[in-house]
Amino acid sequence: MADKKFRYKKGLGQNFLHDTVKIDRMITAIAPDPSETFLEIGPGSGNLTKKILPLVKKIFAVELDKEAIEKLKTATAGSQWLEIINADILETDVTKFFPKEGKLRVIGNIPYYITTPIIEMVINHKRHIKDIYLTVQKEVAERICAPEGSKTYGSLSVFCQYHADCEYLFTIGRKAFFPVPDVDSAFIRMNFEKKTPFTVKNETEFFKLTRGGFEQRRKMLSNNIKRVFGFNEEQAKKALRQAGIAENARAEDVSIINFAKLSDVIYNIQNIDS
Repeated sequence: MADKKFRYKKGLGQNFLHDTVKIDRMITAIAPDPSETFLEIGPGSGNLTKKILPLVKKIFAVELDKEAIEKLKTATAGSQWLEIINADILETDVTKFFPKEGKLRVIGNIPYYITTPIIEMVINHKRHIKDIYLTVQKEVAERICAPEGSKTYGSLSVFCQYHADCEYLFTIGRKAFFPVPDVDSAFIRMNFEKKTPFTVKNETEFFKLTRGGFEQRRKMLSNNIKRVFGFNEEQAKKALRQAGIAENARAEDVSIINFAKLSDVIYNIQNIDS
């Protein structure tokens, strides 16, 4: 049961997961190993922490709320494998958590409003991070993991899936949390050890293309290429043809791999014409 004496802070986006069935399902999905080091973002009162702690080598738990930390300390009974850091994760140097051997694993039930900044922060250090498991707003989870051709597929999907293999694991209903949020959540995995990694000639131009392509998603991609890169009609259609994409395609129809091909074609055209 939720502790009524605890002062939940709406400004911190606090919604603590108390459903033990969902927590056990999370741990099964994470499949922790005794040799691994974890960073837990926003452990709150420690409902997940206390269960996963005996299964791993070390957990660094970064929590902003001092009151939550007191509950976390009680829940974990001063375990020597847990180090609690009272800080804002977005102002924390995560490099100090990297293990000497192997890669860091990241878990978190995070406030909805900082989902994208946390993902960006982790991606910036992806060479040292194996994966991240996050509880996020269901709608955001669907966007992150969406395949091309779906209504939820967009620039966030491309950004996340370019860097990681993304998987929607399961839905967590709002009543599994206290206080009860206004929306349902979902548990997702982002694995940075991609099965089929690929590169582009210029990442800045790649993301410029994908963001621009989805800004006016109802328009044909050729029109967005003209707008974003200053191409004329023939240049835009030529780029699509060379990338193997239909001239009348919209951004939502284009896979990440084809976006990568198109980005390289546009990069080549720009360099030839410059």
